[in-house]
Amino acid sequence: MDEAYAAVDEVLGCDAGPAGEPIVPADGGALTSEQKLCSENVQIDLYPDEDSLQKALEIWSGSNQGEVHLARGSNWMVADITDVATGEPTTWDIEGLADELNGEYSVTGA
Repeated sequence: MDEAYAAVDEVLGCDAGPAGEPIVPADGGALTSEQKLCSENVQIDLYPDEDSLQKALEIWSGSNQGEVHLARGSNWMVADITDVATGEPTTWDIEGLADELNGEYSVTGA
């Protein structure tokens, strides 16, 4: 997780000591292996395998609670839930993060 956090922090400039807890996507049990907040509304999730990541992506996609901006790779995902949490558009460049980390970008849940 330290390596993933450092990579995200280098691109986004994470907040020092953000308040709150990450949202845990679950399918009868937690799908993530590790999670860490980058900001109050941006979290980094690590997954034990791609199947777990795909299940979590389906959960985020089906949330219908507002836009969730996602950057993802083979075993990681960065979720920006600013719109869901605040009703305001995000100011975080999650698409740029996906480009920098050779990941995929998507917006779900709207």
